[in-house]
Amino acid sequence: MTTSPRPPRPGDPAADRPHLPMRPLWGCGSCQAEWPCPAARHALLAEYRTDRTALRVYLGALMSEAAEQLAQVQTHTASDLYRRFLLWV
Repeated sequence: MTTSPRPPRPGDPAADRPHLPMRPLWGCGSCQAEWPCPAARHALLAEYRTDRTALRVYLGALMSEAAEQLAQVQTHTASDLYRRFLLWV
C-alpha cells in the first residue's frame, strides 16, 4: 500500500510555484526533487480526482517520454520509473 503525497507546506518557497518536470533529467523545476515530486503528485491527484484512469494514462505517456530521455543521460530501470510515475497513483 502506498501513501498519498503530502501537500506543500505553507511558507515553503516552492509551494506557490508549479512543480513541473525539467526535461531531459526529469527533476522538479521548483524543488529539484525527482519528478513527480510530492507537490506535483498532490496537484495531479487533485486535478484528476474524478478520473484516476486518465491520470494513469497521462503519467504512462510521460513515463515513456522520460524513459527515452533518461536512457541517454542516466541509468534507470523500468521498475524505478514505474515507482516514480505510476505506483503512487
